[in-house]
Amino acid sequence: MERPIRYWRWTKVRFVNRVKELSLLDEWFGRPGPQLGVVWGRRRVGKSHLLAHWAAGKRAIYHVSRNRALDQELAALSAAAAPVLELADRDLTSRPFRDWDEAFEIFRRTASESPLVLILDEFPELVQSDPSIESTLRAIWEGMGDHPVRLVLCGSAVRTMEALQEERAPLYGRATLRLQVRPFLPSEAALMLPDLSPAERAKAWGVCGGIPFYLDLWDQSGSFRDNLTRLVADEHGLLLNEGQLILATEDFAGGRRERIPEQVLRAIAAGRTRFGEIKGALGTDPTRALAALADLGLVQRVLPVGRSADPRRAYYRVADNFLAFWLAIAEPRRAGIIQGLGKSVAGVMEGQFDNFMGDRWEDAVRTHLIQTMADDPRLAPVIEVGRFWHQYGADPAEIDVAMLSEPGGRLSLAAEVKWARREEGGHVLRALVRKAHASNLLSPDFPEPLYAIAAREEVTGNLPDDVLRVTAADVFG
Repeated sequence: MERPIRYWRWTKVRFVNRVKELSLLDEWFGRPGPQLGVVWGRRRVGKSHLLAHWAAGKRAIYHVSRNRALDQELAALSAAAAPVLELADRDLTSRPFRDWDEAFEIFRRTASESPLVLILDEFPELVQSDPSIESTLRAIWEGMGDHPVRLVLCGSAVRTMEALQEERAPLYGRATLRLQVRPFLPSEAALMLPDLSPAERAKAWGVCGGIPFYLDLWDQSGSFRDNLTRLVADEHGLLLNEGQLILATEDFAGGRRERIPEQVLRAIAAGRTRFGEIKGALGTDPTRALAALADLGLVQRVLPVGRSADPRRAYYRVADNFLAFWLAIAEPRRAGIIQGLGKSVAGVMEGQFDNFMGDRWEDAVRTHLIQTMADDPRLAPVIEVGRFWHQYGADPAEIDVAMLSEPGGRLSLAAEVKWARREEGGHVLRALVRKAHASNLLSPDFPEPLYAIAAREEVTGNLPDDVLRVTAADVFG
């Protein structure tokens, strides 16, 4: 008699977007034969939530690895597998898997009924407790035949997960899915906050960035200051110590004992943004730490756009919104918060926020213009987007968003970005046109670039029809 198939379920929690990621997972799941996938991304970015949502309705075993003895790990895996497999000839609770070979032999056999998904979350923990696991899985995978087992290795230790895919790694070449889960873009983060106005969504994103866990903590019925008080300016606030947790647990290159990446982040947050300044603050070469931080999306190296950009003009910024906010605004006031001064401290934080948000808002507008304008026939093909600046002579030119197109890397769109609630567009446009013509990025053989002006809520004034007006309603609408 054929047994009914049991499907793995997950506690119902809010899930938004991740359309591209779900599509990739579905396509991978539909391939014939066994399939190995690697899913990674920084902590709190929503990897487990994504996999849980995707696996709902499938025959799926979800196992969270821990740094524990092999028999304990296999017992936990057996307990997770028992209600899904419903083996007629074995009680996995009382007789757990003896080793990985036996576990996968049972997975392989039961997959003949229908595809079986096995998710090994926090896989780096398993690697730490069992360094031979990668070689073990390679041998098992080579004997899997054509049975439709879908194995997902998931983890937050980014360097460890990326090392799985390197040429000398035992599992190199076996993965048919490699998915890095990244923070939400501004328009995606807005989906987490449907009850807020676009301007308030922008402010919440300015603090939380694109991390779903942080956005989900934001109380949409409370004011901006209320949220700062509850989440940050309170001794028990869930985000008060989150920045330190990131610094302490991210999988940084360079070793945790030296904590050089943390020193780099603190130096940048303190205004030492040039390579030489960072090196001077640390007393050592920060190259490796900067590369690791950039890989995690925590630090960004910024150069002016254009083929003739001088690398010596590069500077570094803390790219992650929350970490930048925590380092610059929250952590310096931690002592007062612990003393019970949270309400007044939250007011100070709110007063400083507009100055902090200018750079973040510029990022959001740049991302929005990439999403909406990069394929516009008036611009395409766009080959580079970023900031432009030079300080030649007495008339420096700074363009907040510069889109360059072929041929020749010519300026095809220039934008001025202001976080002010309202901005009179006429004088901004005149200044922007002047800066565009002073940039040396124009060509007499091609038309004048498009111009865009961004403000938080409204761009006023009589402007030409082809001038783009961008507000939070466009970016976070």
